[in-house]
Amino acid sequence: MSIQLQRWMERLRTLPIFYKVLIANTTIVVAGAVVGTTLTLLSTGSTEHIVELVVLFGTTGTLLSAMLNWVVLRAAFQPIRALEYTADQVRQGKFDVRAPTVPFSDPNLDALTATFNAMLDTMVAYQSRLRELSQRVLSAQEAERQRIARELHDDTAQTLTALLLRLKMLESANSATDRATVRELVSLTAAALESIRAIAQELRPPVLDDFGLPTALQSLADQQRQRFGLPVSVAVQGQPRRLPPDVELALYRIAQEALTNAAKHADARHAVVTLSFGDHAVTLSIHDDGRGFNLHDLSLDHGELGLFGMRERAELAGGTFAIHSAPGAGTTVQITVPHNGKLASASAALSTEPERSTP
Repeated sequence: MSIQLQRWMERLRTLPIFYKVLIANTTIVVAGAVVGTTLTLLSTGSTEHIVELVVLFGTTGTLLSAMLNWVVLRAAFQPIRALEYTADQVRQGKFDVRAPTVPFSDPNLDALTATFNAMLDTMVAYQSRLRELSQRVLSAQEAERQRIARELHDDTAQTLTALLLRLKMLESANSATDRATVRELVSLTAAALESIRAIAQELRPPVLDDFGLPTALQSLADQQRQRFGLPVSVAVQGQPRRLPPDVELALYRIAQEALTNAAKHADARHAVVTLSFGDHAVTLSIHDDGRGFNLHDLSLDHGELGLFGMRERAELAGGTFAIHSAPGAGTTVQITVPHNGKLASASAALSTEPERSTP
């Protein structure tokens, strides 16, 4: 018997407060009706229909009490339900929702609603400020990289080119004594020039600005094959077209980050890059057959920062970012940018060098 009572008490304890108050008020009214009716009939000596009258008044009191309490409590708890619904919307990422003011509400609940809405306003303001600061940091980094790439191309590369031409002139001379040395210098200079060109290409790929994203992705695939020995297939679906510079740069950097991670950290044997041009959105997918990882086990030292960078680039371009991975099942990174997506105001903020820290 005690176990059954404990079960009922546990069920009662887990009920919402709305039903607890409703049951308590109804019990009080019914008990008062039954006791009052019984005492009244006993005091008047009329006990012939005492049971029927007690049942009648008890049932009537129960129904009236339940109905009135239901109406009153529904009105009283409506602000709490509105707060609960708003909090759930915020949990889903809809930070523009606000808890409404409910008629006939309690002043304390109105104050709680106002405080909750003010907290959401502050959170949105902080989020906007953080995004602005992130854009400024990324923009400053990209400006510095553009300057370095320009200097490498305009100054250092031209100097080495002139040196290479002079060395070739020496090599073609009749002096056979120094020809081996000159040939070695020519080889070293050519290697240095190629290295500088590769650095400039990685810092700011001119093919992206000149020919668009599909060609830039194919060039990136060739770089990954030459640099890491990772075969990369590039597939373009739909009708290719030029995208806003912000979007092209964001997608290119995300692909660069994902492919570098696949080659350096995932031990992938092959990767596939798919660029799909749809009617309403552009989707970029990068899949590798590497060892994969558990998303819940990531830390700042083992990839969380790299994923944050890719996600931030996608969101700054007005798109959505998703990653799917599991140990032994490879990794897939997917970015979808709608055509009417709101682009970031600072276009250069999307083009920083990849972090290369994701496993």
